[in-house]
Amino acid sequence: MSALPRVDQLLAGFAEGDAISSEARGLQAMLRRMGSDSEIYADESRVAPSARGQCRFLAEYHGTPNDVVLHHYAIASPATRSFLQAAARKVLVYHNITPTEFFTGFDDDVVRQLQTARAELRDVAARSDAVWAVSRYNAAELERAGVPRARVFPLLFTRDGTSQLADPAILRRFAAPLTNILLVGRMAPNKCVEDLIQAFAWYQRINPFSRLILVGSRHSTPRYFSMLRMLAGELDLTNVCFENYASPEGLAAYYRLAHVFVSASRHEGYCLPLLEAMEQDVPVIARSVGGTPEAMDGAGVLYEDLNPGEMAELIHQVVSDTVLRETVLVSQRRRMEAIRHRDAEQELRSLLAELPGV
Repeated sequence: MSALPRVDQLLAGFAEGDAISSEARGLQAMLRRMGSDSEIYADESRVAPSARGQCRFLAEYHGTPNDVVLHHYAIASPATRSFLQAAARKVLVYHNITPTEFFTGFDDDVVRQLQTARAELRDVAARSDAVWAVSRYNAAELERAGVPRARVFPLLFTRDGTSQLADPAILRRFAAPLTNILLVGRMAPNKCVEDLIQAFAWYQRINPFSRLILVGSRHSTPRYFSMLRMLAGELDLTNVCFENYASPEGLAAYYRLAHVFVSASRHEGYCLPLLEAMEQDVPVIARSVGGTPEAMDGAGVLYEDLNPGEMAELIHQVVSDTVLRETVLVSQRRRMEAIRHRDAEQELRSLLAELPGV
C-alpha cells in the first residue's frame, strides 16, 4: 500500500469542545497513525487561549504540490484565502453554513461572515480538487447550491471527551437527588435553547425536583446568552444551571449526572453531542431537523413541532416510563455499536486515493 502524502488542515478557528476542532484533531490522529505527516493550522486571532499549543497558526502554513490540504468550511475566514492560494492539492470539507437569520440581531459580524461564506461557496468548491461533506444532509445542500458530486465522509466520533474520569467537584456540586435534563453544545441562536428553557418551566410543574444543566460556551454569541439568562429569570427558574465550557473530565461528569439529553436545535449539519450522550447511555430527545436524524439513525427519540407543554410531557415520559426508557437505550446501543464498527481509516484512504497524483 502506497505511503500517504502530507495532509494538513486549515480552520477558521480552534477551541477545545468545538465540533470542527474536535474533527480536525481526530483526523490528525488518524492520518498520523496511517503514516502521514499532518498539522492543524488556524487563524491566530481565533485560537482559544486554552487551545494554544494544540494547533499552529495560519501564517505558518506553507504547502507544496506534493501535499494535500483540507479546509474545514462553515464560515468566512482568512483560512479560505490561505486554502485557495496553497500549492497543495485541495479538499474542501463542508460542515454546513448556518442560515443568517438565526444570528440577525445577535451578532452582525457573524451574519456578514456567514453571508460571505455562502456567496463564495461555489467558487471555493470549483477551485478545489475534491469536496467532502460531513453528512449526507450537507452533501444534499451542496447539490442544491450548485456544487455536485460531493463525497460524504461522516463526522468522526471519538471518545476523548467521554472516556475520562468524571470531575469529582462537579459530581459533588450536583449531588442533590434531582432529575437532571442536560444539553451540551454552543449557546448559539440556531440551538434554540430558549425552547428548552420554556419546556423546562412546564416540566417543573410535573416534577419540581428537577434541574436543567446547559453546558456550552457563553462567549459564542454573548447577546444570545444574555437573553437566555434573562428568560430563565423572567420565568423564575432557579434550577437552570449555565455551566459554560467543560473540560473532558467535566463533560464525563455531566453525562454521568444526566437522566435525559435534550436538543431543541433548529439547524444542525450533524450534531456530535447526540452521539456522546448515547455513548454514555443517556436517553436522547432531539428535534428532527437537518442532519440530526442522520446522526441518530433510528436511535433515541425524534420530535417535530411540539409546544413547551408537549415537550415537557415527552421529557417526562422518557424519564419516568421504564419500558420506554429501556427501548430508547437499546436503540442507542445498537447505533453506537454500528459506529464502533466503522472503518473510518479505510474510508479516508479511499477518498485521498481519488485525488490527482495520490
